[in-house]
Amino acid sequence: MLPIIKNISIIERCNILFRNEAFKKFDLSGYQYSYLIEICRNPGISQEQLTKNMHIDKSNVARGLTSLLEKDYITRHPNPLDNRYILLYPTEKASLIYEELREIIKRERAFLMEEFSEEEEKQLVELLEKLKNRALLLKEWGENL
Repeated sequence: MLPIIKNISIIERCNILFRNEAFKKFDLSGYQYSYLIEICRNPGISQEQLTKNMHIDKSNVARGLTSLLEKDYITRHPNPLDNRYILLYPTEKASLIYEELREIIKRERAFLMEEFSEEEEKQLVELLEKLKNRALLLKEWGENL
């Protein structure tokens, strides 16, 4: 049996490959999709907060956002209360595809969970939540080395 982290990594890579294909018609990658969904859910989110929410390196988020700007999926505006922060908003183009993107992800999840009972799915989610929380502590621990 593969180690836990290796299994999680394989799951994530397969999800990204699926999403890259599924979102090709929108000219989005699997990673760009996640930024766009977060911005659609939280219009006016700062780039800093987006980075924190997603636990992704600032430079990777900046590159992803630049691509979304070029494709006219988001706009950036300075925060009127503090010019140091940039606020992100979905464009009309993003709003038009938001529900379709969510449906693709719902179908992806349904496919992955098809062979799980409700109880198994609940247990899996709880265990992954515990593992995620430990990973966040590990990240903090690494930052303090």
